[in-house]
Amino acid sequence: MKKLLFLSLGSIFLFLGACSYRFDKKDAPDDLIPKDTFTMVLQEVMIVESYFKHQQSNVNDFSRTLPKAINPIFEKYNIDSTRYSNSMTYYSTRQEKFIEVYSQIQDSLTLNTLSRDTISQ
Repeated sequence: MKKLLFLSLGSIFLFLGACSYRFDKKDAPDDLIPKDTFTMVLQEVMIVESYFKHQQSNVNDFSRTLPKAINPIFEKYNIDSTRYSNSMTYYSTRQEKFIEVYSQIQDSLTLNTLSRDTISQ
């Protein structure tokens, strides 16, 4: 009986482990930010967000000041928060594209760090 229970539970866990969470893919919005530009915007947003999270431990302060801090990034790329949000929704429902975006950001930050370390030596 214990073997049957063990096998049943094992099968259930194996089945659940094989399932993957799938997002409903959204259609591309008319104002979609091109992937290369979106990658640059997201990288800058992530850096500013990281800075503010480090500086402000109070979530209320963080959520109140972050949008003001991000606005210059949006102005730089001539976009608004709605266009950014629509593009984020589109890319985040396409895992392969989103992984590419994050990989490019990681590579860029790593190269910048390595370059800075090399220069300072």
